[in-house]
Amino acid sequence: MFDKVKTLKGKIFIGYLLVVFILIMVSLWAINNFINLSDSINNIMVENYQSIKASESMIESLERQDSAMLMILNGHNSEGRKTFRENEQEFLKWLARAEDNITIKGESNYIKEINRNYTSYLELFNDFNGIESNQKRDFYYTEIMNNFYKLKNSIRDLRAINQDTMVKAQKKADSRANRAIISTLAISVAAIIIALIFGFYLSNIILKPIKRLKNAVQSVAERNFNQKIDVKSSDEIGELATEFNNMIERLQEYEKININKLVEERDKSEAIVNNITSPLLVTNNDNKVTMMNQTAKDLFDIKEEELNIHFLEIINNEELLKKLTNRDEEIDQTIDLEINDKEYHFKVSSNSVFDEEGNRKYTVTIMEDVTKLKEIDDMKSDFVSTVSHEFRTPLTSMNMSLNMLLGEDVGEINEEQRELLEATSEDCERLNNLVDDLLDLSKIESGKIKMEFGKTDVKKVINSTMKPFENQVKEENIQLKEDNIEEGLIAWADSNKISWVISNLIGNAIRYTPEDGKISVGARRTGSNIEVYVEDTGIGISEEYQDKIFDKFVRANNNDDSASGTGLGLAISREIIEAHNGSIWVDSKEGEGSKFYFRIPRYRHVV
Repeated sequence: MFDKVKTLKGKIFIGYLLVVFILIMVSLWAINNFINLSDSINNIMVENYQSIKASESMIESLERQDSAMLMILNGHNSEGRKTFRENEQEFLKWLARAEDNITIKGESNYIKEINRNYTSYLELFNDFNGIESNQKRDFYYTEIMNNFYKLKNSIRDLRAINQDTMVKAQKKADSRANRAIISTLAISVAAIIIALIFGFYLSNIILKPIKRLKNAVQSVAERNFNQKIDVKSSDEIGELATEFNNMIERLQEYEKININKLVEERDKSEAIVNNITSPLLVTNNDNKVTMMNQTAKDLFDIKEEELNIHFLEIINNEELLKKLTNRDEEIDQTIDLEINDKEYHFKVSSNSVFDEEGNRKYTVTIMEDVTKLKEIDDMKSDFVSTVSHEFRTPLTSMNMSLNMLLGEDVGEINEEQRELLEATSEDCERLNNLVDDLLDLSKIESGKIKMEFGKTDVKKVINSTMKPFENQVKEENIQLKEDNIEEGLIAWADSNKISWVISNLIGNAIRYTPEDGKISVGARRTGSNIEVYVEDTGIGISEEYQDKIFDKFVRANNNDDSASGTGLGLAISREIIEAHNGSIWVDSKEGEGSKFYFRIPRYRHVV
């Protein structure tokens, strides 16, 4: 059949047509099995799941009502009655859902029994409320508990009959699934065998002339442009041979022209690279430096003939090399190097270049000299640290004097004097906080604060950090809660410093969240990191401030007099997170609240 078809297109079309027919037959058979299996699964999940869920919820509501009676016995009458009635509504809601989902024979009898027992339970509760306090305990244990267990057993019977039905349906579905697997496997094996037979037959017809063509092409691939292809065929392969011979003739002409163009482009690229004022290096997959501009050669005293040496022989920084070889995206890092007894600081930007298959081909690294900027920044930090230390002593003395005056240790004061002294004391305390924040920031920036890294349970850190805020949020009528904190989140971090960051974010959220607002704290895995967030329903942050609030002395919504702070908390938080090789950012919309995120590395057993 295939021999009679003269075009390669026709031969392939017939072969594919046969394969498509086989795939359609197998697909129709599989779809039929899947539909039957889906019906069985639907019977399991839809018909009985709601009844089981209703039973579980009724038991939960009933147990809470029982706890409410115990609260009444312990003297909490108002709170106990309120809890009982709230859960009464919840019980009746789930009972109504169970009544609307009767699908099993005998299920209605259990629901009627639950209705009857629960009515008696409510009547006993009314009697319980009407008797004297000294009789309540005996009435509870002799009358109510008996009805409680009877009602609970009725609900369990309802749950059991639905669970038994689910088990039976599951077995039926398993049986159907096994039959579907066997039948689909048999048909698939038969289809594969048929497809292989026809595929082998078709490939022999097509590949014979292609093999002859391949041998000729291999000679051309070795730049033998004098090779001519001789394939006698009336189909597309014969036409390909003719066009290939024409192409070889054109390649012989283009080769002479392209060599000159390549030399010209190479010279142009080298000129551009050498005119870049910052040192530039290009490394290959073996981390050998294959190219560098003149600035880099002068900096590291490298001659042209000394290229193709390892990266570490030029820049002895294994941490930077690890980042260059392990990351696919652009990196940006500052490193310190000592060259010819002089210390330099470089901002290193690297970007990997990949081939069409996604494999790293080489990496381009540019080093921007920021030595002078670093020296200026160090001078600024030293100045801030010195001034802060000088402020601390007079502030301490002023605080002591104000406390003595307010305590009337040196004589009585009138109300007007007290108000002035208290205002002055608050200002002194604010200055003390500012000095403390400045010193902390200065220590972090200078690396004087030691980070004690270790295995850190993120959930425990969040829980312990939230506890001190419980009284404050109650006083301000703000809801503070956990929000989807995954279990088993272990970070490689300094737990005390991370707790300080979370505390600062929660404190800011409380400061800018109005009464009846909500604050949520959550955490989750994101690849090799752990992401923690603090979300509030406060006043939000305008877009113009969102890129600035992590800078020193910047506070968003500064026109809000009710909000206080030094404007250094988020700057310190950023320094701490960056010291963990992490990142911190905010997502906010003015008037709709804010959500602060930070990411820190997960613990990976080997650090």
